[in-house]
Amino acid sequence: MKLTRSGFSLVETLFSVSILLIVIVAAILAITSSTFLIAASRNLVTASGDAQYALEQIKALSFEDIPAYIAGYPSDYFSNLPQETVSFPNPVYTANLDTITIQISWEERNAQKDFSITTRMAR
Repeated sequence: MKLTRSGFSLVETLFSVSILLIVIVAAILAITSSTFLIAASRNLVTASGDAQYALEQIKALSFEDIPAYIAGYPSDYFSNLPQETVSFPNPVYTANLDTITIQISWEERNAQKDFSITTRMAR
């Protein structure tokens, strides 16, 4: 009489469980990574919008008022991002062309992030 065994051996079960765990860990890492990427992208879009808003405010001014406005612009004007600050590094004013850079800085995952836009305005 021949004995037939049904079911899985311990080795087969352990092998199957280990493959399943590898797939689950890879899925969790992918989800976590995409969550951080989405948050970083959202922050970058927010910083871009804030910079564009500040430049539109400056664009609405007369050219004579721009240097004083930039000098008095509060660094904590926006609060859309964690520890967000606004700065205008090295504006260049000439008789016919102003070059203005706005830099938005914020804190993201314990690291300082920066975004800047430069524009030139002709008189």
